[in-house]
Amino acid sequence: MRYRCKPSGRGRPSSIDLLPEDIRSQLNAALRDRRMTQKQILEIINPLLDERGKKPISRSAINRYSMQIEEKGAMMREAREAADALVGGLGEQKTTDLGRAVTELVKTLTFDLVLSGRDEEGEAIGVDTLNKVALIAQRIERASKISLDREAQIRKQVLEQAADAVDETVVEGGLSDEAADMIRRQILGIKS
Repeated sequence: MRYRCKPSGRGRPSSIDLLPEDIRSQLNAALRDRRMTQKQILEIINPLLDERGKKPISRSAINRYSMQIEEKGAMMREAREAADALVGGLGEQKTTDLGRAVTELVKTLTFDLVLSGRDEEGEAIGVDTLNKVALIAQRIERASKISLDREAQIRKQVLEQAADAVDETVVEGGLSDEAADMIRRQILGIKS
């Protein structure tokens, strides 16, 4: 008995995939506008396609596409909520820590992708996908490092400005050089 393997590949592109880029952008904008029904969206998009001699999109095609977008949006919301939960209540360092949490989340998702060996469409991941994932991870790491370096530089500048303000206060307020030096060291975190 012979079994046929399902051919690998993306399959046939949907009617939404075949839309001209500008019309697909309008479709996406219309789908984001929660006040419009799918019927109203079709009444806007299909005449534009008709003007260009293109086939209209069906109600089922727009429904499937809308559901895919909603599913991806839900995943993004969950990821954002998870990142917020990981860094909740961290005060002024929240943005930096949120970046760190997102970095870790992307690493985890990447690890899961590599372990499963399949992409979101269920197809085997290839070298190209792995290269893209590695590049994304590298860019996220670099961005995280730049963010941390920038944060450290800003903190250092603020502390130096505060220390300089102490020097000005010495002149204006008559503090002894010894007292000013002690305050300066405390501000800059220098141990005696």
